[in-house]
Amino acid sequence: MDPSENNTPGSHDEETQGEHKETQSQSNQEEENETVPLIESGAQADAEPKVITENAVRVAFLPPAEEADLPISESLVHGDASYSADDNSSYSDNEADIDQDIDDALDEGYMGMECTLERGFSLNEAAIARDLRYERYDEVAVKYERSHSFSKYQPSLKHFIPVRKSSAEKDEMPLDSTGLYGFVSYSWITSLMWKAYKKGLKEEDVPICSKYDMCDYNTDRFEAMWNEEVKRKGKEGASLQRVVWRFLRTRLIMALTFFMITLIMGFVGPTIFMRFLITWLSTDEPVTTGMIWTAGLIFSEFIRIIIFGVVWSISYRTGVRLRAACLGLVYKKLMRMSSLGNKSIGEVINLFANDAQRIYDFVVLGPLIIGGPVVAIGGVIYILWLLGPWALFGMLTFLLFYPFQYGISRLTGYLRRRTVTVTDERVRMMNELLTCVKLIKMYAWEKSFTSSITEIRKRERHLLEKSAYVQSISLAMAPTVPVIAAIVTFLAHIGAGYNLTAAQGMTVISYLLGNVRASFNMLRFSVRAFVEGLDSVRRIKSILLMDELEPYLKTPQEPDTAVVLDQATLAWDAVSSFKKKKKKKRRNKKDGITPADQLMPKVVDLKHIDVLFDLCLSIKKGELIAVCGSVGAGKSSFISALLGHMRLQSGEVYLQGTCAYVGQQAWIMNASFRENILMGEAFDAKRYYRVIYACNLTQDVGAMPAGDFTEIGERGINLSGGQKQRLSLARALYANRDIYLLDDPLSAVDAHVGSHIFQWVIKGALRNKTTVFVTHQLQYLPLCDRVVYLREGKIAELGTHSILMEDNKEYAGLYRTHMETVENQEKESKTEETDAGGRQRQDSVISGGSSLNGYQKNSPEKSPVKEVKKKPEDGQLITEEKLEKGDIPLSTYNWYIKAAGGYIISTLVIFTFAANVGSTAFSSWWLSMWLSAGSGNTEVVVGNGTVISDNIADNPDLFMYQTVYGCLILVILGTSLIRGFAFMKTTLKASSSMHDQVFVKVFRSPMSFFDTTPSGRIINIFSRDMDEVDVRVPMTMETFLQNIWLITSSLVFVCLVFPHFLPFLVVLAILFLFIRSIFRIGIRDFKRMENVSRSPMYSHVSTTVNGLATINAYGKQEMFTKKFMVLFDENTCVFFLFNCAMRWLAIRLDLLALLVMSITAILSLILRGSVEASFAGLALAYAAQLSGIFQYTVRLSTETEARFTSVQRISNYTKCLASEAPAIIESKRPDPNWPKYGRISYRNVQLKYRPDTPLVLKGITFDIDSLEKIGVVGRTGSGKSSLGVALFRLVELAGGSVRIDGVDISDLGLEDLRSRLSIIPQDPVLFIGTVRYNLDPFEKYTDEAVWSALEQTYMKEKIANLPLKLNAPVVENGENFSVGERQLMCMARALLRNNKILFLDEATAAIDTETDSKIQRTLQEAFKACTMITIAHRLNTVMACSRILVLDDGKVVEFDTPRNLMANPHSAFAKMVAAAESSIPL
Repeated sequence: MDPSENNTPGSHDEETQGEHKETQSQSNQEEENETVPLIESGAQADAEPKVITENAVRVAFLPPAEEADLPISESLVHGDASYSADDNSSYSDNEADIDQDIDDALDEGYMGMECTLERGFSLNEAAIARDLRYERYDEVAVKYERSHSFSKYQPSLKHFIPVRKSSAEKDEMPLDSTGLYGFVSYSWITSLMWKAYKKGLKEEDVPICSKYDMCDYNTDRFEAMWNEEVKRKGKEGASLQRVVWRFLRTRLIMALTFFMITLIMGFVGPTIFMRFLITWLSTDEPVTTGMIWTAGLIFSEFIRIIIFGVVWSISYRTGVRLRAACLGLVYKKLMRMSSLGNKSIGEVINLFANDAQRIYDFVVLGPLIIGGPVVAIGGVIYILWLLGPWALFGMLTFLLFYPFQYGISRLTGYLRRRTVTVTDERVRMMNELLTCVKLIKMYAWEKSFTSSITEIRKRERHLLEKSAYVQSISLAMAPTVPVIAAIVTFLAHIGAGYNLTAAQGMTVISYLLGNVRASFNMLRFSVRAFVEGLDSVRRIKSILLMDELEPYLKTPQEPDTAVVLDQATLAWDAVSSFKKKKKKKRRNKKDGITPADQLMPKVVDLKHIDVLFDLCLSIKKGELIAVCGSVGAGKSSFISALLGHMRLQSGEVYLQGTCAYVGQQAWIMNASFRENILMGEAFDAKRYYRVIYACNLTQDVGAMPAGDFTEIGERGINLSGGQKQRLSLARALYANRDIYLLDDPLSAVDAHVGSHIFQWVIKGALRNKTTVFVTHQLQYLPLCDRVVYLREGKIAELGTHSILMEDNKEYAGLYRTHMETVENQEKESKTEETDAGGRQRQDSVISGGSSLNGYQKNSPEKSPVKEVKKKPEDGQLITEEKLEKGDIPLSTYNWYIKAAGGYIISTLVIFTFAANVGSTAFSSWWLSMWLSAGSGNTEVVVGNGTVISDNIADNPDLFMYQTVYGCLILVILGTSLIRGFAFMKTTLKASSSMHDQVFVKVFRSPMSFFDTTPSGRIINIFSRDMDEVDVRVPMTMETFLQNIWLITSSLVFVCLVFPHFLPFLVVLAILFLFIRSIFRIGIRDFKRMENVSRSPMYSHVSTTVNGLATINAYGKQEMFTKKFMVLFDENTCVFFLFNCAMRWLAIRLDLLALLVMSITAILSLILRGSVEASFAGLALAYAAQLSGIFQYTVRLSTETEARFTSVQRISNYTKCLASEAPAIIESKRPDPNWPKYGRISYRNVQLKYRPDTPLVLKGITFDIDSLEKIGVVGRTGSGKSSLGVALFRLVELAGGSVRIDGVDISDLGLEDLRSRLSIIPQDPVLFIGTVRYNLDPFEKYTDEAVWSALEQTYMKEKIANLPLKLNAPVVENGENFSVGERQLMCMARALLRNNKILFLDEATAAIDTETDSKIQRTLQEAFKACTMITIAHRLNTVMACSRILVLDDGKVVEFDTPRNLMANPHSAFAKMVAAAESSIPL
């Protein structure tokens, strides 16, 4: 049997259907047995591997072209067999035939691998490799188990075994099996670094995350501790900081212990060994003594370097574990909520983007805060011992620095908090902009949104400037405070008449420049990390303490009862999200939000808003309950109440069994078509294909480039509204649950498909299931067991359809009105499924929603063989993110310098660094000269004779030396302030310029860019990458530039004192450059991989938040959490390797820097007597400070380059993105009154969505006269929405032209064109702000005009009853209004614009019949003087049109008046009307 035979019920003739009616009683039992397998699993299918069934849908179920021309449900609605509530026999018999089709397909091997290979499929190797890698996480992972025994430390303690043989698998983290040598030297990463240098790193080269660092393991551990804390202290008293301490205390104590050892070693080197070595230089003691001090100096520094490596080794792992634990716990918290409450998606994404880094820094750098006080106290005691009490004056400088640094850190923390709030707002605004970009473009609202973003960015920049300046002062002071302290100490000491020897002076200088400066630098970073980390912990705690919904669903006592509502009053959380944004938006005068913000406290006080009142209802198992009511009556809330997503204020809600949910707005994942249906369930071929057929998806799948393996974009961007809704329905059907909650699932599909779904799904597959069916399609109500009529949140009427009709109340009136329209040919029907339905507010389909791949526009009646020759890769919509290779190009640095103000400005800024560092270095040189001058051969009287003094206080030029030395304090402080201000201004100018450029470039990109780029990737640019450029690139670069000059001054001093050092310097320089050139490649590659690995995680978080209701309804929290954990682990792994690679480089460079000090010490040993002790001491002091600073600077250069990958990514977006046509072309501006008549002319119009996709409009030509009302009808993929795409120039034509009033629209600027057209999209889009802002963002119209528009769309009463009326808040996605209300507000928006041409794209799908008929009257009256193009939704809208345009496969089939088309029974339109009439069960 050919698998395509009997594919549609249309293959059965009327005689067969008559027989079905006669055998109804016998078939009832058979139906029950046959139907259940549709949503139960078939054991035989489960045995097949997933890959074997690849692309089977297309092969098995494509009908022949002649059959496919018939509407899929036509046979169900023709002839004698009008469908009735009791007639299921035709369904069951047809179902048996479908079963036979599937069995034959399976038997004949259509789903086998050999067929797949024969027909030329190639497997997506990258996707398979990624899946296999993800599976390895399950194999490697260990489950957290609470343990109080010492054995829990065993894995960590094994690192102290000197050498361990690696037992790990090749793809496992080598660190887990390394011994002490590898642990200390980071040699376990050497092979990866070498591979990076030789070939570059690929994803498969990177090992998977360590089992002890995995998100799942650490989240479980952290969660157990948090729950204990909450249990012990209560929610209010619980301290997340205390939990963090418990989580990491053992590792932290170990790290601090080792850190203290490094401090001791750093203290011993200069204070003991170096002092004795300098003293030895000016004595005649034997050489062996000098050798002992030299050896001691070198050895103490070597031990310090090695132990410091251990500190970082411990801290890095502790950091990634806490980072994983905190964000894993936040994600799990999100999974337990039905909405974000007063948090926006932008805030949540920002938490994952930026707070992750801050938590890590908090652990890694925060504890090092103890280094500063320890070193300072040690230094004070030592210098007091060495120089006496006058040294206290100098030490006061230290002591004053600490409160200064504390004040700076407090100020930094305060500014950081304020900045984060504004950044959250900007990211949220960007998220909303990306979600609604199509509508914004069609309305030509770019300026309004650009000004809003610019205003927010201006405030963010203002705060960043303050923060950066404070940071700059802090950075400049850290190295200068020790020098100033030394100057004050020595001036006080000498001024009091005491002597100062070279050994004393240079020991103090060495200690201050080396240990104290390093610890002060560390203190600056650690204080900042500590403050910001605590702030991040507070932000995380605020999410963890958010109210979760209290479960209120109970199990009913009666076994045959599915749902009971007993006097239930339920509420939604009130809008409170504007509270924190009050201050931020007050300054924004242009965006129209301000009045609401000022009045907002009135709203904030409300905790919950009751929306359902005193509901009493009992539903038996297997019952089909219809729920209807007008817009805003509470229908969707009724479904949410049964899902447990609301707050129960009083009464009881009982529910027995599992739920499946089809939301009013279909939620689609960025995954393959098949994965969207399976949603984590096991693949069962037979059940799957029956679901595909029942939901009428067969032809849709057949037309897709890779069948059901075609990738579906974010928010279902490449599906029509109807396809999204049917996909959502297929997911529910496949899930096989007890109770089905369907929220208006038929509004987005046409009459044929709606009838098919109602009969095959709701009355067929689900007839033994409990179903609650919300609908505006009143024709189906008589077929339901009972009807619930809601009015203002209360059950106004309840009973069977016939009883309610007898009662003759509101419901009966509504239904009769509907039936009269049916009799008058104003049918509750669509002519064909279009990209329909008021269901996906994120996308306005007119911008190409159904056609973005171009494949929906292919005629679906292609032969199976042709389709099969396409490759699965064809189904890939989302472009892979490009992983850059090689060096950061010079053009990136050039772009950054130009953005900062150009080469001259940048050079001047660099010289401010030179002046600042030069003044500190000169102070040490001046001291050496002073010490070398000694007493100036001054003779002093000793007893009865005179001798030459050895006290520098006796020098006759003492005043000159003191004055110059003292004035250097002012020079140092002055250059520090100038440097900080200059650097801050230039870097922030650069980042702001880059933000503005990339924002304009992204926003001006054509729609194809947004369709093929996940929002997570774009958000990554504007959140994490901008954060890097705003904060981290300047911070790293500032330290790098400062250190470059410090190193230069150190090497100059060593070379001036010991010219013999120059040859050694050349050799050392070559070694340094060799190491850096090799291994910076690995570091850079790790950073790039880390950048790329973030985007999928952000996209997943964004998808999760948008789909919380669906995920919770299906109980898929675990599946989504698991995917998040794996994505997070992938990021953790490269993030950890990047940091370890930095430390790998550091430890080797430190050892090379140790050579510099060793050579200097040995030279001073050899050249004793020929070099002054004071200058030898100066060279030693500066050589000693090189040890830490040299590696740090080389590492910083690599880190700066790594951080410049963010600049490169922004630069690439700025340079590589294509742009739309200009907004305004001055030479081609139309007349201010254009279009005056509204005549539209399409001439040979050809359109394709992207260069690599087929034509969707194939040379269509037609004319529309002034003020004509045109209806557009046609099958899915016929090109209806593409007419609008061409009209609004969302895609430029491939050929032909469109003229409006004789003007070729391709000559005009896009703003001039789009601002003169209006569209009412099928998907209602509202923005965060106020009602007024949503209707009139430019504030062009008076309040009276706005109220008038609301009155005409029947929303005036609703808005007038809100506390703030026009200034009432609209939350993210307009969630505080029902979908119907949102659609009405979109219509009011179009009414306000009052343009000459109006395009309606399925604009009334979410509106009840009564309101729809009123709206139609409004449209006819309000737009009397307009040319209207209506994509047909209900036939009444088409029947009132002047002419009707029938499209098929991108060509015009018919274009005439409804009367003429109906007069010809053979016309395509007449056939559609006939089919629609017969599809309505009477």
